[in-house]
Amino acid sequence: MVISVCQFATAEQSVELAGYEVHYSVIRSTFLQPQVAERHDIVRAKNRAVITISALHDDSKPPPDRITGTVTNLLSQQTPLEFKLVEEGSARYYLATFLFTSEEPLTFKVQLHLSDESHEFSFKQPVYDQ
Repeated sequence: MVISVCQFATAEQSVELAGYEVHYSVIRSTFLQPQVAERHDIVRAKNRAVITISALHDDSKPPPDRITGTVTNLLSQQTPLEFKLVEEGSARYYLATFLFTSEEPLTFKVQLHLSDESHEFSFKQPVYDQ
């Protein structure tokens, strides 16, 4: 199943997908405090951004096995997103970093891989370097 979120996202957004409430946000890596970036092995730079995904579910559903995705720029150059699982207390989310050019609309495609199936959603969002 593929869900497309066509609006330009400006803050944290969410979508319902296969019984999960999936929250996503994209920020410049320089928004992160240096100690937070260091803890998660994130390079803080003017041309780097971070995408965060969390898949909330009730206790009857297991968390996704993994999350994968891509980011595509205006020239149709596609870059794989390598998500890293982060667990802090009861919070569980996934982080990936990528390079960007300021103000360029980017298309994100994210796949939730469950034990027996995969589900995808997409959204568009520019990232600004200022």
